[in-house]
Amino acid sequence: MKTCLFAGIFILLSCTTLFAQHNQGDITIAPQVGLNLSTYFSSDVSYDARTSAAGGIATDFYFNDSWSLHTGLFYNTMGAEDSFGYTDKLDYISLPVHANWHFSRNRNWYLNFGPTFSYLISGNSETNEGIEMDIKDAVSSFDVGLGVGIGHIFQINDQMQLFIDYQGYGGFLDVAEDNVLPYSIRNSSSSFNVGLVLDLN
Repeated sequence: MKTCLFAGIFILLSCTTLFAQHNQGDITIAPQVGLNLSTYFSSDVSYDARTSAAGGIATDFYFNDSWSLHTGLFYNTMGAEDSFGYTDKLDYISLPVHANWHFSRNRNWYLNFGPTFSYLISGNSETNEGIEMDIKDAVSSFDVGLGVGIGHIFQINDQMQLFIDYQGYGGFLDVAEDNVLPYSIRNSSSSFNVGLVLDLN
C-alpha cells in the first residue's frame, strides 16, 4: 500500500516537471464538477449557506503563455437558507468572461478574474418538511457579478491535464424581483472544482 502511495506521489510530482507550454491561438476546454456553497449577502438579514453540486465546461483562448481569456458555460447553483427554515434553490446558466493569468515556473498555477453573467433557469423555495414552492417569478431572471478564482494544473500528457480550483462570486444585482423584499439581497458563492483540461491544438 505504501509503495503504491509513494509511486503515485512520484508520478504526480514528475508530471508537474513536464508541463506543456501554450502559445498564442491555443485553445483548451475543461469539463468540471464541483461543490458549491452559496448564500445571500445583505446588510439587514443574515442567511445560512446552501450546499449543492455544480458543473460545466470552461474554455481558454490563449494570448500567450501567461494570459488567456477564460469563459465557458456553467450550471451554477445559488440560494440560501433563512432563519425560518426555508431554503431558496436558484439554478443559473452562467457565462464568465475572465482574464486568466498563468503563473509559476511551469505556468501550472492560474488566477482568473472578471465579470460573470447568469440567467435564471429555475427557482424554488423548500421548507424543512420538504414542501417546495416555485419562486421563479419573484427572482430576477438575470444576474451579473465579479468572479475570481485560483487553481493548479497537473500534467497528465501533452493533450490532457487535471486541475483543481476554487472559484468565488459576488453578485452586483438584487436577487428579488421588483422590490418584493423590504431590503436588498445579492448572490454570493464559493465553489471547489475538479476537472480535465483538454488541449485542442
